[in-house]
Amino acid sequence: MGDSEVKVVILAAKGPHFSAGHDLRDINSRGSEHKRVGTWSDDKWDGSEAYYCREKEIYEGFCRRWRDLAKPTIASVHGKSIAGGLMLIWPCDFVIASDDASFQDNTMYMGIPGVEYFAHVWELGIRKAKEFLLTGQPITAEEARGCGHGETGLSHEKI
Repeated sequence: MGDSEVKVVILAAKGPHFSAGHDLRDINSRGSEHKRVGTWSDDKWDGSEAYYCREKEIYEGFCRRWRDLAKPTIASVHGKSIAGGLMLIWPCDFVIASDDASFQDNTMYMGIPGVEYFAHVWELGIRKAKEFLLTGQPITAEEARGCGHGETGLSHEKI
């Protein structure tokens, strides 16, 4: 972010929801055309090592680049934020959520113990993170505020 005119980055969605997470329509080809951006040490792995390296680059690397951005970042959240959608929100410096916002990690229904950027405990605290992960149930914007997620309860229009 070498543009000195940009003082802050706001991540927002245009549709009725912030993000439903990963696009699972074509899961078999996901990442096959992915180009490296420099966080892999090399790409000479085979089998599960190659898959893990690609997953780490695509998902954890993506989140870390947002988290380490040299400008302040704000997630402006409305509607539902599910699973991979949390990976867009949690690396941001601030979260502003409308009164209709909800957050959910339902990956346990798919046999997965949480999303790839595992910040649940950091974001929610240990007890709420356990409840969040083990039940797969959403939490409201007000519950998120109780866990330290900044300004909440604003109308969708205000954010």
